[in-house]
Amino acid sequence: MSLKAMFSILSMGSPPNKIDVRGCIWAMTFAANGKYLVTRSSRQVQVWRVQDGKEMATMNVIGIQRLAVSMDGRCIATGDSFGNVFVWDAETYTQVFGIEQHSGGDNLQVDFSPDSTRLVITSRSTAAVWDLALGKKVQTLHHDRTVIIAKYSPQGDRIATATYGSVRVYGSNDGRLLVDILVSHSGWCYDFSLLWFNNYLLVISDDTGTIKKFEASTGSAVSEWPAPNRVGCSCIALSKHGEFIAYSTRRTVTFWDTSTHTLLGLIEHPQDIYSIALSPGDRYLALGADAKITFQGLSHITDSIQLSRLNHTFQEPDIQIDATALDLWEDDRLEDAEALMTAAITESQNPGHNVLVSRALVRARLQRWDTALVDAEKATEVQPSAAGYIAKGIVLVGMGKRDKGYQACDIALKHFHSDHNTFILLAKAIIMFTAGEHGDAISRVDDLIATVHLNSICYVVEAYIYLLGNLQMQTSDYEGAMQSFERARSQVRQHTSRPLLMVSLIFGWKFDNLDFTIQQRLCEVLHAADRTKDALEYFHQITSKFGEEMHREWTLDFSQRFCEKWEHLGDTAVDAERYDEAISHYTTSLSLNSPSPQSIFIKRSKAFLAIGSWKQALDDANQVIALNPSLPWGYEMKHAVLHNAGDYRDAVDALEVMVSKIVESPDPDVQRLGAKYINPSSTRATIYKIVQRTISHFPRVLINTTTGCLHNKADQASSFESLPIFKELVSSTTTRVDNARIKREVRQYFRYVMLSHKWEENEPLFQQVILIAVYDLDQSPTHDKLQSFCKIVRDAGFNWAWSDTCCINKSDHFSLQEALVAMFRWYQGSAMVIVFLRGVRSSSQRGALVNSIWNTRAWTLQEYVASKVIHFYTEDWTLYLDLEWPNHKESPEVISEMEQATGVSARQLMALRPGLSSIREKLRLASTRQTTLVEDAAYSLLGIFSVAGIPAMYGEGEGALGRLLAHVLAGSGDVSILAWTGESGSFNSSLPTNITVFNGPPTSHLPEPIPDVEMERIITASHSSSFDLDVALRLYDRLNELPAPWFAASRMKLPCISFQLPPLSPYRTGSGRVYRADTVAFGMVEIKTRHDLTQMKSLYLIHPWLDTLLEGEDKGNVIIAEDVMPPPSPNTDDEEIPDKEIDNDQEFFDANDDSSSLAEPEPLSEPPSAHMAPIDREMCTRRLIAHLRQPFSALLLASTGGRAVDYKRVATDSLITVRFQENVSLTDFLYSVRTFDVL
Repeated sequence: MSLKAMFSILSMGSPPNKIDVRGCIWAMTFAANGKYLVTRSSRQVQVWRVQDGKEMATMNVIGIQRLAVSMDGRCIATGDSFGNVFVWDAETYTQVFGIEQHSGGDNLQVDFSPDSTRLVITSRSTAAVWDLALGKKVQTLHHDRTVIIAKYSPQGDRIATATYGSVRVYGSNDGRLLVDILVSHSGWCYDFSLLWFNNYLLVISDDTGTIKKFEASTGSAVSEWPAPNRVGCSCIALSKHGEFIAYSTRRTVTFWDTSTHTLLGLIEHPQDIYSIALSPGDRYLALGADAKITFQGLSHITDSIQLSRLNHTFQEPDIQIDATALDLWEDDRLEDAEALMTAAITESQNPGHNVLVSRALVRARLQRWDTALVDAEKATEVQPSAAGYIAKGIVLVGMGKRDKGYQACDIALKHFHSDHNTFILLAKAIIMFTAGEHGDAISRVDDLIATVHLNSICYVVEAYIYLLGNLQMQTSDYEGAMQSFERARSQVRQHTSRPLLMVSLIFGWKFDNLDFTIQQRLCEVLHAADRTKDALEYFHQITSKFGEEMHREWTLDFSQRFCEKWEHLGDTAVDAERYDEAISHYTTSLSLNSPSPQSIFIKRSKAFLAIGSWKQALDDANQVIALNPSLPWGYEMKHAVLHNAGDYRDAVDALEVMVSKIVESPDPDVQRLGAKYINPSSTRATIYKIVQRTISHFPRVLINTTTGCLHNKADQASSFESLPIFKELVSSTTTRVDNARIKREVRQYFRYVMLSHKWEENEPLFQQVILIAVYDLDQSPTHDKLQSFCKIVRDAGFNWAWSDTCCINKSDHFSLQEALVAMFRWYQGSAMVIVFLRGVRSSSQRGALVNSIWNTRAWTLQEYVASKVIHFYTEDWTLYLDLEWPNHKESPEVISEMEQATGVSARQLMALRPGLSSIREKLRLASTRQTTLVEDAAYSLLGIFSVAGIPAMYGEGEGALGRLLAHVLAGSGDVSILAWTGESGSFNSSLPTNITVFNGPPTSHLPEPIPDVEMERIITASHSSSFDLDVALRLYDRLNELPAPWFAASRMKLPCISFQLPPLSPYRTGSGRVYRADTVAFGMVEIKTRHDLTQMKSLYLIHPWLDTLLEGEDKGNVIIAEDVMPPPSPNTDDEEIPDKEIDNDQEFFDANDDSSSLAEPEPLSEPPSAHMAPIDREMCTRRLIAHLRQPFSALLLASTGGRAVDYKRVATDSLITVRFQENVSLTDFLYSVRTFDVL
């Protein structure tokens, strides 16, 4: 491949090889100094950007026949077959002028005047001139035949028109006919069959197919050019300076020298050619065909014009300056050379052109374009010379004025000594190369080599041009390039020439060590062409042949670029996940002694890491550390490798060292980059807080199911820190603490399972198991039970288990008290509860759970109610009824049996929550359960009621139940606790001795509700004049002012409405004593009791159900979901704990300590009724009076006989159901409101 071909694709600003279009291109022309190409097809005018072939605009016009572009490139004109003419703005592509239905319409042709102000339009036998600014026709030129084309002269003073038989020339100002030339004009291609050439006309003759040249002033024929094989459309195009013409005939374009009339060359085209256009600088030819525009470079045509006139000698223009300045110039001391020349020019009144040219060239080397141009122009004024115009051309091209620069070179060619032409052409080629036109430059040098005998200088220059341009090479013919260089090197050894010095001075090119430079550049080419392996091999050959010291700077620079290239290849391979390839590239880069190998070692380590090569990845990380131990990045990589390899302990150590290096680094960039990293100690502290927060709600002691040993909370926390997951969490927390994940892992680990069972003899206690692992206990039924429970829990994947036998230190009062209160919540927070059914065998049938001893125990009630997930096991540790349900609580079989056992629906059981809600329902459920110890009837309810203020005192007997009920009553105000029949307890006479008294309907003591219709009737009747509203309102306010019942020690303050009984009449029945009294308030009252009422003084029947009278909420009636939520459960992985809670740990029972509930309540500053609207207060009062008249169950109080203010409740065998008589007035009610001290 020739150098010309190799560089043809590199010419900056050159057009693409072709542009695909729609339809046939019938006409086209360049615009905007060659930046754009305007084309027309039959339906569209399109504008293309020449640089890349991009379509910029499309104007749709049906039947387009003609196209013209103004000389200033600002307007585009079209004419169509319908007689319409449109003018478009070439920048905005909007229509700015139009003539619709122009007369005639056939053969419509348009052309702009040189000043772009007028437009000539042909139509039939006329040519009309339109003024674009005025928008009107200003002139009409008449012809005796159909006018097919009209063209303005270059000066704009004349207009040529053509018919099929003649060409006429008119004066454009007055329209006067000047010349009439008889010639048969071609009609094949109207747009391009007639051209002006200075004072000449070029016409394509229809009869002969030749191009005829006429003198426009006289009409005489001057010359003609024959057209070879004329077939098809004929077009002609004239070069910018008139040096040659291009003539198309079907598939061939010929080029003719206008001076010698000789054929310069031709272009063959595979398609029929319909139009042609020359670029403004004659650099290339555009050819229009069917659906395609192609471009052809013309450097071989333009050069051949000059080369055809060359002498076969090589002589450079002489530059005569001071020897010292020349030496400085040769040594590239350009500033000093310029200063010396400036001094010489300043001293001389009339400086010669040589020194001005020299300074212009030096200043051009320094890129001081403005002053250089001044020198060049002044030099040509003083004495025109080839050197002066070369200098001017260099400066103008450097300033971006290419065409003017090339014109300066052309002036040097045309007007000065012919011996200099070869050098001038070579200089022009170099100037074109520096302007980026690489392909044209190489082509020109190729032609010089083929033409000039003494061509070694051209070889050298061509080789150097190739060297400078190789970084933009896109070809693979490196062998051909090398052969060209070898040829140049052989010529250089045989010839030394002054012209090379001139090239070196003018352009700064150096030809020393060209042999080395050629091979060096070829290495660069291979590198740039991505033949990296070949380039590396060649690089090693160069360093071996010439040594690294010869061009150490280049060797180091290229080695570094090689490193960067291989590193980039490695990065690309990593992006594509080709890690083995990336490792190979990084290894090659490291072999070239990279100046900064740390980053490459890190990248290779990451690639090794990606394929799981831990050892190699770790070796690279350690290499980074060894290269600079003070930087943190090697430790960062080491941490990543160790972490991914699962060596979390060493990974954390590496992470800690990395953080310390960041802190110690004096480099602010390192500190800034490292500020995002978290110290492992901070992560450990965060994990510790989350662990403490999580286990704070758990049982104080748990069994480790792996070891079988008891662990307190400190041991539990420590056990997590010994796990691999703890180290993994610390190691993985580098830039952000993932609290959600830490919480998930902590909760997952600390999930615990609780045992629910009936205690038996010889259960393993805390003092025994604390000394020995569960799995090492001696064989016994109870030991086997605990061991089997722990194994099932362990096999289910849980790490912790709890059993009330060995996980409560009952000798520690605080631990016991905590367990009694918190047990409900512990069960509620467990991952699962395993129920052991002693006495139920695997062969048992449905119903065995209902009748099991487990279902009779008081403690198991709260365990079932609190748990979320339950598994029932028979006594041989198989699943009850072989249930496969994940949660037996959801099993229809278990639901049915538990509803049968408790008498409560599954929905109600699930709704029960710890706290002071649904009190009567909880008491009713507990009343059916049994305990071994009397006190446990109360203590088993501490958790259900969330009571933390009652100390456990085993041995106090039934007083424990009294203390509990007093606490619940005072805390809730729920007087339904007083609704029972039976024996009074020892703690307070108003409270029962046994919980079984609550096994009955919870609402029988209350006044029955009044239907709405009946209530409305009663309220309506109360509006009579006999109803004392004032007294009723006072009664309503008085009752509202009363506090809820409360206790001081065992003394209860009980607000109520009371009426004293008259003497009673006793008599006996078969079932016991019965007392009767005829009372004013209730009428006849009957009381059944075992007590002798005749010996008692001051008996009162009281109405304590004030909440019901006031229509307040009865807390014993319905099951209410308590607001108090259970503690966080460790088995809900998706539950989030707010971060602020981590730093606000608090035992849950501290927040619920209601020991103060036995204190006297704060009196109301004003009753609630004070804030009610009068109409609401009156309505509530009338409803209160209605409820007072309803039957209710009264309580019987008797004076103790000691202090007049102390009373005791007298227990009865049945309810005392009474109703206030109608004669009891509202005033009587008002004065009967009082508070009793009940012992």
